[in-house]
Amino acid sequence: MGQKVHPGGMRLGIIHDWKAHWYTERQFASFLRETWPSGAHIQAKMGHAGLSGIVIRKDTNKLSIDINTARPGIVIGKSGAEVDALRRELFDMTGKAVHGQHRRDQAARARRDSGRAIHRRAAG
Repeated sequence: MGQKVHPGGMRLGIIHDWKAHWYTERQFASFLRETWPSGAHIQAKMGHAGLSGIVIRKDTNKLSIDINTARPGIVIGKSGAEVDALRRELFDMTGKAVHGQHRRDQAARARRDSGRAIHRRAAG
């Protein structure tokens, strides 16, 4: 059996970017202990919203999270309640101020729109 290389590793830094944007030699373990559970918590809580990516940027006092999703209404919640609850939970986990953005995944939107067009043609 030959040695296989994961295709994501070949594309990292060229086509794809890293999932977390931080680097430190002295605090590497503590940053990793904050980043990994944060991403897992978001994935567990918002996994039904069609997440395609979670990008975490760290600073010493601030945590910035970008969530790419196909269904932003589920992530935002009614009057922003879900986002505020997620911010509070992440603050309790890390002890850092959390700033976040959500972005609609354009590929998921295109798939959704093409499905609607096919449905309209079949119905009409």
